Amino acid sequence: MLHGFLLGGLTLSMLADVEYSATDLGDGLYQIDAGMHGQPERLACYLFDTPERVLVECGPSASIEHLYQGLDELGIDDLAAMVVTHIHLDHAGGAGHLAARFPNAKIGVHSRGARHLADPTRLWKSAERIYGQEGMRTLWGPMAPIAEDRLLVLDEGDLIPLGGGRSLRVMYTPGHAKHHVVYFDEVGGGCFVGDSVGIAFPHGHFTQPVTPPPDFDPDLVVEQLHRMAALSPAFLGFAHFGADQEPLQRLEEAEQRLGAWVTKVESLPDSDSAIDDFRTWVMDGYRADGVDESIITTYATNTFWPMQVAGIRRWLEVSGRT
Repeated sequence: MLHGFLLGGLTLSMLADVEYSATDLGDGLYQIDAGMHGQPERLACYLFDTPERVLVECGPSASIEHLYQGLDELGIDDLAAMVVTHIHLDHAGGAGHLAARFPNAKIGVHSRGARHLADPTRLWKSAERIYGQEGMRTLWGPMAPIAEDRLLVLDEGDLIPLGGGRSLRVMYTPGHAKHHVVYFDEVGGGCFVGDSVGIAFPHGHFTQPVTPPPDFDPDLVVEQLHRMAALSPAFLGFAHFGADQEPLQRLEEAEQRLGAWVTKVESLPDSDSAIDDFRTWVMDGYRADGVDESIITTYATNTFWPMQVAGIRRWLEVSGRT
């Protein structure tokens, strides 16, 4: 299990001085800044304050107190369910902790990820090989197992009731990860996309691909982008970060940029400079598109470039392109 991007170098002590709040998106839906890694606008969780309350994403345990702060602000003392788009630690690392805080809540996860939330040992060890013990402590925090009878195992076409005849429809969306799902609110029109579209920090909401090994498959990603576009969503609820009101433009942009990334990595020599060359190429492309330098810096410093290149190279190898 690998992660799509990294916000590094922060310690837990840096979290205390930052406050986060909830944003009312209408139709009983709130966007909560979960304060991941002690920074604003890095992880959005979405609360349906409906007759059956459902929370989408919880983030890592290291910063889950910020999510609790947002829920407390809204007066939320119970949940029917918390559902994750996939089991990467920046989305689901705190799921066991949240399950303990809200003992009536079911924890929804795709069938291919459920066993890793019931017993996170393998998931943890996989991530620890990348981040090391100290990185796991400061970036993600511990994971707690979830009893199997608390898990809501999800797959394509399932409906998560919100009450009052409203529900979230589950779409199975592999491409970023084999255990990835997207949730579509058929009443409000929101499509909650996790990492299936990419990351879109809120400075103008342009989209950057997320291409981690071992599951990354650009063909599958594009297939899911087309499926989401066919829904004609009212907005995309990015985990990283926030609601985007131009969904079709964003989906098209994601497809085009992803294709360019794969082509570029395919052309890179197998050398020590390849990752730096790729990063420079991406940043220069943003400059050519007229992106503000402060936004470029945000993407440059909050992306774990070796992982992005590794995911594309693995797919090129597995698919016989190299």
